[in-house]
This record gives sequence, C-alpha cells and structure tokens, in this order.
Amino acid sequence: MKIVWLALILSAVLSCTTVPEPETVAPSYDAVADIDLFLTTTDTKIETQVLGRLKTNNVSNSQLKPLLLATLPTSNRKPAGLHPNMKYKMRGKTYSYALYIPESAGPDMPMIVIMHGMGGNGPNTIGVWMKRLGDDFIILCPTYPMGAWWSKNAEELVLNLINETRASYTVDPDRVFLAGLSNGAIGAYLMGMFYPDHFAGIVPIAGSITQRYMHFLVNLNNTPSYIIQGEYDPIFPIELARRAHKILSDMKSPVVYREHKERGAAHGGHFLPEAEVPALVEWLKKQKRNTAPKVVRMTREENHLKRIFWTGVTRGLKLAALQIPGPEMEPLNIHDGKIATLFAIDKGDNRFEVMGKNTLEFEMYLSSDRTDFEKSVVVTFQAIRDEGNQLVPGEKFVAFHEKVKKDAGILLRGFKEFRDPGLLFDAKITLSAEKAIEFAALP
Repeated sequence: MKIVWLALILSAVLSCTTVPEPETVAPSYDAVADIDLFLTTTDTKIETQVLGRLKTNNVSNSQLKPLLLATLPTSNRKPAGLHPNMKYKMRGKTYSYALYIPESAGPDMPMIVIMHGMGGNGPNTIGVWMKRLGDDFIILCPTYPMGAWWSKNAEELVLNLINETRASYTVDPDRVFLAGLSNGAIGAYLMGMFYPDHFAGIVPIAGSITQRYMHFLVNLNNTPSYIIQGEYDPIFPIELARRAHKILSDMKSPVVYREHKERGAAHGGHFLPEAEVPALVEWLKKQKRNTAPKVVRMTREENHLKRIFWTGVTRGLKLAALQIPGPEMEPLNIHDGKIATLFAIDKGDNRFEVMGKNTLEFEMYLSSDRTDFEKSVVVTFQAIRDEGNQLVPGEKFVAFHEKVKKDAGILLRGFKEFRDPGLLFDAKITLSAEKAIEFAALP
C-alpha cells in the first residue's frame, strides 16, 4: 500500500508540472531597412546581399513597389523660398545653383530647370524667371562654367541636381521641364534628346544644334518641345532652328515653333521677348509626361546607350562616339562611326515589334501594369538599311518567345538610379540581332 501511495503522490506532482517546449519563433525580416541599405550603398556586393535576403524571405516585386514609393517625400523636407547660392559637390568640385520653392508649393509641384548662356549664372537667371513664372513652378537654375551645357560633366550635374531636388521636395516627376537660352538652349536640345523620358517637355530659346546632332531629334517623338528663335539672331542662324522644326514636324513629334522678329539693344534677336512668355507659360501648364508610349523611336551613339522609356540599344555596329568637350577636364570618348536606330512598337497582349538599323543588341523593359507575366512574351525583329531615300526592311524573325520572370534587381536598381515612380520595371530581356548582322552591314 505504501508503494501504491507513493506512486499516486508522484503521479499527482508530475501532473501539475509543465515541461516548457523549445521556442521556435521565426526571426522577423525588416524589408524596409534592407531597401534603405540598398538605396544608399555604393557597394555592389551589399546590393547583391540585400537581393539575396529579399529572395530568401519571399518579398515580391508587388510588395517592394509601395516600399520604394514610400521613400519619396510626401511633404517638403527643406525650407521653401528663394535659395540663391546652393552648393553641390561632384567629382571633387563644388558647383553653385539657385533654387526657388514657392511658399504655396504642395504635393506634385511642377519643376523647370533653366540653363543660362555664356557669361550667365544661376542667381541672375532665377531672378528673371521668378517674375515670369510666379509661384506656379519650382525653379532650378544651375551654374556651369561658360554655360557649356553640352559637356558630359554638365549633363551629369543637371541630372544629379534634379534628383537632389526631388529627394527634398514634392516635385511631380511627370511635370519636369528643361529649358535654356543660348548655350543653355544647346543643353536643352542635347539633354532632352539623350534623356527624353525624363522630361514633360523641353524649351530651347535663342539657340540651336548643328546638322550632325539633328539625327537625334527623333528621340523627341514622345517628348514635347517649345522652340523660340529670333529671325535676326546674329549668333545662331535662324536656318538651324527652322531645320529642327521641320524635322520634328515631319516626324509628327509634338512641337511648337515660335519665330519672332524683335531686335534687342545688345544682341539683336538673340534674346527672349517678354511678349513670348505668356503663351510659353500656358503651354508649360498643360504638359504632362507620357511614361508608357506605345511607340518608341530612337537614335543612339556610343556615349548615350541608356534606355528610353521601355526599350534601348545596348550594342551597335561600329557606333560613333560623339562628345563636345567642355572647359573642365573630363574623360573624352570621341570617334567616328555609325548611328544606331531603333523603332519599337508595343502591340499589346505581350507582343512587341522592333526594327533596327546598325543595332546588334537591344533591351526590353517589362512592367506588371503592361505585361502578363503568366503568358509568353513575343518580340520580333527586322534589320533595316538605307537604299537611296528609302528604308528597306530585312527578314522578320522571332527574337524572343517565352515567359519572363520578375526580377527584384531590375526593379531596385532602376529605382535607385533616378527615383522615378513613373518608370518602375519588373524585368528586362536582352535580345540579340546578330542574325541580321550581314544585312545591317550592307552599305
């Protein structure tokens, strides 16, 4: 009985004692912190590590997009008002710029970048344009030596300042304009043609480009331009502006051309008459960037092979490298060669038709709002060449026909470069046009 009694006591004690199970709480993953790390690091190894963790934790592109958009300002992070002597460091040098943020600036304010001519500067330029534009625009006026806006350094400066301003203020990315007078007009043409998907419109005033660079006007097929030129301009011949207008008109590009007959006291017709300003401002207020045109047409050379909207040339046949040196030391890449041409059409239903001249390789960028990733993507390609005054197409072949997987690296790297919510891509395919190389190489 004693043994039985002890057994009962032991049984009762054990029944009242709970043995804790080992904890198996899954570690939490902070995707927001990793995205911030990716966007701020300059180390590609760290980028790769972040992408690996995102994949391991099954973070999809659809989950990433709102997190990326949340990094953009929803209210102005810096003071409004006139800032006439801002500084920006680039490549070990310090550049000045002037910035005006209207006190009334709210979400999605349009911005215009205005480049001065030779002898000008940002502070002088911004004072004049504040009177012209009032409080309807954020105004950014950079200063660059000699107004040499055609140089690679100046190009990089302008693009960086746009990103810098958009990181601090609620700029509408679909209403960013690029304008310039005299040398600044050259910059407006060139940067507009090389980066047309960045801008809602370009405004070259009292300036032009040479015949050689008019090959790139085709890039403005989806980007409106407003050209103002004096008939009696003694510095930039009116024939150049008329030629640019004719090319844009013949290609049915959205262009407004204003030619005035006024003569200024100092430089003849080389200025912007105040009588032209009201119509220009009205035009600016009506423009908005189209981020997803159905047809993209472009010409490219070796120094500018960035995509335009959703497609781009990555390799061409003996391409030229065109570069106009500026007053500062900068790496130069200049040599003669060919110009690559690409015409791409989004036919809908995951089908694309592409034609190219001197194009050996090209890219297509796909986004979930225009692509069904559950279905195959079909891309056809035709090489074209000049025969007299005619473009002759070669044999059409299927360059791609399969399903495409979304890629977080494409999404994150694309956003990191320009922080542009209107150009978020989920995947990229790189396609070879080597089958057409013999046809493309024919004279």
